[in-house]
Amino acid sequence: MILKDKHVKIKMKNGRTVLLGGIVAAISFITIQAAIPEYIKLCRKADPLVAKCINNSIEALRQKLAVGIDELDVPPIEPLVIKQIKLKRGPRGARIDAVMSNIKVWGCSDFRILELETDLVKNIYDFKLHLPHLNFLGKYSMDMNILFFRINGTGDMYGNFTDYRAVVRMTGSKVTRDGNVYLKMDKMKMKLEFGGAKIKLTNLFNGDPILGATANQVLNDNSRLFLEEIRPALEGALSDLFTDISNKITLRFTYDELFL
Repeated sequence: MILKDKHVKIKMKNGRTVLLGGIVAAISFITIQAAIPEYIKLCRKADPLVAKCINNSIEALRQKLAVGIDELDVPPIEPLVIKQIKLKRGPRGARIDAVMSNIKVWGCSDFRILELETDLVKNIYDFKLHLPHLNFLGKYSMDMNILFFRINGTGDMYGNFTDYRAVVRMTGSKVTRDGNVYLKMDKMKMKLEFGGAKIKLTNLFNGDPILGATANQVLNDNSRLFLEEIRPALEGALSDLFTDISNKITLRFTYDELFL
């Protein structure tokens, strides 16, 4: 049986089975599109360029993250707040004893995804992350040695990181809730690759201007030694942030809604 008009040509099998199936599929697709916000781009599992589609979806979402997404319960990510970093380690000549608190970091929403590779069967997502700039401020209390130069004080700390990159792996697993299948992401694994850094600590040596300037110069000349110490805390904070955002989305919509 052939149903014809000037716009439609559908071959029927077993009565109206094909037509009915097509109508159901169309209605389901329209319903899914209506349920998912327009800034979440749907991707097809069979698309050979699915990784590019996922990247485009992340980019469309990224632009909203700075101010938050109320309907998904995603709070603003500007600034990222790190409550505290404690450091106490090292031999005498390179000793570090420091507490940094109430650290606020701006620039996380300017990230870019590079070289995304996916395995949708195993739910593995490998990519490189580029953070063009991160500006920060907070409080510090420090007594440390860098190349046998002692730096101590209590005050404000602020500065910026530029051109930071990270090698990232995200994995997930399908979970069933109320008969529906969702994708739950594990904690992101991240390895930061340092770019440039500029750090300033106020009130070093009880505000001594000469010693303070010298200590800040030594700190910046050897900033990688300092950054290696705070790397785990920064990686952990960024991993927690992006994993939480991912799950806010993947656990809100079913797997078949996100990946057609």
